Amino acid sequence: MKVIKYIFGVFATLAILIAVFLLFYVNYQKPEYQGEYEFKGLEKSVKVYFDTFGTPHIYASNNQDAYRALGYVHAQDRLWQMELMRRIASGRLAEIFGKDLLETDKFFRTVSIHEYSKKNVAELKERKSRILPLAEAYLQGVNEFLKEGKSPIEFTLLGIDKVPFTLEDIYNITGYMSFSFANAQKTDPVVTAFASMGSSYLKAFDVDPTVSSEKIKSYSRGSDYVAIAGHVNDVLNKMPLAPFIGSNSWVLSPEKSETGRVVLSNDPHIGFSQPAVWYEAHLSTPDINYFGYHIAGVPFAFLIHNEHVANGLTMFENDDMDFYRERVSKENGSQYWAVDHWEDFETRKEIIAIKDSTNVEIEVRSTRHGPVINDVVDGVSKEQPIAMWWVYFQFSNHLLDAAHEMAIAKNIDDMRAAGSKIHAPGLNLMYGDAQGNIAWWAVGRLPKRPAHVNSKMILDGASGKDDPQGYYNFEANPQAENPPWGYVYSANNQSIMNVRGRKILYPGYYLPDTRAARIVEVLESERRMSRSELKALFMDSKYMGIKQLKELLVSELIESDLSEMEREALEHFKVWNGYHDKETLGAAIFYPWVINIYELAMKDNLKSTFEDRGDKLFTSFMSTYLMKRSIPVFISAKSSPWWDDASTEEVVEDRKDIVTSAFKEAVGYLSKRFGDKPNTWTWGKVHTVEHNHPLGSVALLKSIFNVGPFHLSGSEMVVNNLGFPYNEDKLFNTSFGPSTRRIIDFSDIDNSESILPTGQSGVPFSNHYNDQAEMYIDGKWRPVYLSEEKIKANSTVLVLRPKK
Repeated sequence: MKVIKYIFGVFATLAILIAVFLLFYVNYQKPEYQGEYEFKGLEKSVKVYFDTFGTPHIYASNNQDAYRALGYVHAQDRLWQMELMRRIASGRLAEIFGKDLLETDKFFRTVSIHEYSKKNVAELKERKSRILPLAEAYLQGVNEFLKEGKSPIEFTLLGIDKVPFTLEDIYNITGYMSFSFANAQKTDPVVTAFASMGSSYLKAFDVDPTVSSEKIKSYSRGSDYVAIAGHVNDVLNKMPLAPFIGSNSWVLSPEKSETGRVVLSNDPHIGFSQPAVWYEAHLSTPDINYFGYHIAGVPFAFLIHNEHVANGLTMFENDDMDFYRERVSKENGSQYWAVDHWEDFETRKEIIAIKDSTNVEIEVRSTRHGPVINDVVDGVSKEQPIAMWWVYFQFSNHLLDAAHEMAIAKNIDDMRAAGSKIHAPGLNLMYGDAQGNIAWWAVGRLPKRPAHVNSKMILDGASGKDDPQGYYNFEANPQAENPPWGYVYSANNQSIMNVRGRKILYPGYYLPDTRAARIVEVLESERRMSRSELKALFMDSKYMGIKQLKELLVSELIESDLSEMEREALEHFKVWNGYHDKETLGAAIFYPWVINIYELAMKDNLKSTFEDRGDKLFTSFMSTYLMKRSIPVFISAKSSPWWDDASTEEVVEDRKDIVTSAFKEAVGYLSKRFGDKPNTWTWGKVHTVEHNHPLGSVALLKSIFNVGPFHLSGSEMVVNNLGFPYNEDKLFNTSFGPSTRRIIDFSDIDNSESILPTGQSGVPFSNHYNDQAEMYIDGKWRPVYLSEEKIKANSTVLVLRPKK
């Protein structure tokens, strides 16, 4: 008995010690939001006020100290995220995650963003830009915390060494951001593969192709495009941080707003992850005073407002990336044909370190167009290199200069001038100011392509005939300043260029106009809009155009083939009004039905043409903008070749067969997952979100690192854009949505409001790791202050002092 008591006592003591250690460790890990810290390198003391939601308001006597403080507090909350971000474009994820990320590293080493970053850092130093001392000050702050601060738990679990951050890291991070904006790498190989099947197959999608009706005779080339499409999709899906997707923004003139002053609204759509994308910070010195939203590891905010101006951003979705099929010399495989002569490939070796494994060496080839991307794709012939040409690589990168100049802008001229410096990525820059001006500019350098070129196809790289022919001037970009209708907006939809009086629809990867149509419908109201109406528009879930689509789907059903449960489900679908509230019925039927239509129509044809690569090509297609954009076009095409099942030679299936079978499968899926009562199949049950941390995939760590799950309203086709990737299990697990919602109101700048998807901090034990998550789901807001009086009244203070 004494032995049992002794053993029990030992275990009890160990449990208490473990609990005490965990409590100590949790408290130790929390960021410091008050107190004092001596900081080597500061010129004078800086006060950082952390508000109720952990946002720092930095008060410094000079700009460089402000940026030193920003770097320090940014690293305190987001050092792990910074580490991830700097590793993506430089191809160094396998160093911490192992072999699973090797292909991702090989891909990004080949894309060569890190090589471009080296050139831009050298150029930045040579031209002595005014952002250089500020960027270096920010890095001082980051590296101060890296050296002296608490190690993130992720560093401890993964065994990450602390290596100082550099200017190249900043440019690599913005390079990845720019790359994630480009849709061409996912779309162009898919379009080219479809074109190899014949133009009638491509016409089913809203892609505006300019291809002949003849099939491309070389099957191997079509197969190569399939492999490239699948490889790129696999690589991007393995990313520990999600890419940029789309966005909404609208700006009301004084004549349209209830307050009689300009109001700017913006919600950039970015893939969900934990930590959240944006880090908010307010900087105040004798020279600057602005509130900004920062990407991890980048000193300059991309979304800002100050007492004079405010901006918002959405993706322009222009096509700024092309792919060229190069011709290799049969006599000398190290050369390719460049218009009128043979030219040597540029080559370099890249060594990729892999955790718990040996290093891997790859050779990267480049042509006059850019890096050869298919060298890292298994099963693709190296004798048919495909090079990636990207506007981003064609000019010196002044994106950081532009961001800083936006933050300190005082008027519309300042903002326009700053935006004109951005050559890539393509963005819609939204603007409003205290003087009553509103504007929208599509920023980015737009290449002029020959008239015969379809930029969504793999192009001929040998002749030079498909090469870009210069660039349009910024003045030709789509834009509007103070339009008479009283508002500007953007929802990633097609815009119009005006070149010498000629209207041009510039090629791109524009999303369906369902969100745009709803925004315009609301903004066209003759009454002045109130703050509550603007908030409601952010959360609006009406699917514009659903009435016609519903009628078409129902008319194509063979109702005599339906069971009793299927008929009941159909009745719920018929009365669905197109809204995506949590309790609505109909939406849960619509999406699996549409996905099943695509699966049944396309998979058999793709397998018949591309054999074992057909399924991967289909998955790649479903991840592109084409799928969303093509829904009404695809289903409306009564005589499409996709309707016939390629595996049944004796029978010719038509649209009715596919639509009916797809509906029956959708009902079967829903009944199996949610029970056999269609009146319980609410959208909120199907549509969920969990904010995933890279370490949350480990079952024991999931509850520590992940945030959620939550049931959602909204959807991909509505203003409250909460979208989900395709998967064969028809699970509508949301992967992207508004990365922040912002309302900037110039009637009183302290009336501005914002919200983040989870929280300000990336430290799992911080009180601000997930304190906004439920507010975000419920469409709630928090105040964003610029006035010192209100900030101090709602804050704790951390004083950073110069270390003597």
